[in-house]
Amino acid sequence: MQVTADFVYVRLHGPTQFKYQGSYSDAALQKWAKQCIAWQQDKKDVYVYFDNDQNAYAVFNALTLKEFIP
Repeated sequence: MQVTADFVYVRLHGPTQFKYQGSYSDAALQKWAKQCIAWQQDKKDVYVYFDNDQNAYAVFNALTLKEFIP
């Protein structure tokens, strides 16, 4: 793997094979939080974009992920 930037951009389309649908579980978001924290410790800016917009899941998942990252 070759690093080409000083930031990480993650785009999440939903937790299942059906894109743009569904809500991520707390367990899944905790795994993402752990990875984001590791990237931050490597001095990377981290951006996470949720595109699972059915029933406004993206908003709720983003707020939950934010709670898991100090």
